Amino acid sequence: MKRSVICIIMLLIFVFVFLFAGCSKTVARVDGIEIKQKEVDTYINFYKKQSTDGELTQNEEELKTLEANIIDSLIVTRLLEKYAEENNITVSSEEVDKQMGVIIGTYPSEEDFEKGLKDMGIDKKFLVNYFRSLMLSSKIFNIVTADTTVTEDEVKQYYEDNKNTLFLVPVRVKASHILSIFPWVEDNSEETEEGREEALEKIKRVEDKLKDGGDFEDLARQYSNDTTSAEKGGDLGFISKGQMVEEFDKALFSLDVGEVSEIVETKYGFHIIKVYDRQEEHIQKFDEVEESINTYLLNLHKAEKWEDFIFSLIEEVNIEYFTDVEGTLNSTDTGTEDNTDTGTEEESE
Repeated sequence: MKRSVICIIMLLIFVFVFLFAGCSKTVARVDGIEIKQKEVDTYINFYKKQSTDGELTQNEEELKTLEANIIDSLIVTRLLEKYAEENNITVSSEEVDKQMGVIIGTYPSEEDFEKGLKDMGIDKKFLVNYFRSLMLSSKIFNIVTADTTVTEDEVKQYYEDNKNTLFLVPVRVKASHILSIFPWVEDNSEETEEGREEALEKIKRVEDKLKDGGDFEDLARQYSNDTTSAEKGGDLGFISKGQMVEEFDKALFSLDVGEVSEIVETKYGFHIIKVYDRQEEHIQKFDEVEESINTYLLNLHKAEKWEDFIFSLIEEVNIEYFTDVEGTLNSTDTGTEDNTDTGTEEESE
């Protein structure tokens, strides 16, 4: 069994957690606990609904991979539920109801919530069981990783090993701009020379006002079509090289602090740019990043401990697959042929 397989399962376990009381053929069994095809189909249909470009429904290989991952995820879910039962770890109805209330509260009405579920290819029961399993997994995770720690030496070593890469801050400038947008960018209309001239005339009027002593921030609020930055006087915050489109980037990094650019044309329209501050390339100091490194390493150690814990659950049980779309939790390929006839035809009425 490879750890990369477990990494996939670890990602999926927080997504595919659902107990569906359905009646269909058994596709897998783990220590007598069965995984039904109907459960898997529920997720397949859910993901088909989310595939807006239709690629998922067309790609047979991707569907098979997804189905195998779902089966394995459901197996791990069952193992976590079994562990929780053996260790008196529970999730109350009140806890689930509270979480459901939060979700429902994001919709204008209960009817809109139900419609949203239908559009996603699921129902309320699906969501209730999803949250119950998710919260149960979270409780087990917190218990398993409770004693995880990070030493000061680890944090310092990580900083020394990565300071010239991860903690190297490139040259950045704090800038604002005023945008006169092309009409076709704003409303998806046809590109025209008339629209271009209109945008150019507008930015030239703004340029004239700046040359007459107008305040850049006030003019940005009044005339800029970049509504997000206009509210802040055109403020774009600190920008690194390569972050903006080429024409904007070239003009921006040619300016000194306090300098205002000529009119700059990009695919979005015409801009006037002003630089307010500049930070040269530098390495962040240890005390600036110590807390974030500690958090990162703590989460990393918890993930490793959780992975080992899932490994231990899997290694203690017998997993059988009864489908040609076979999962990957078994360390060897034994058992598939012998068990196919037993499970594939198994039906519950």
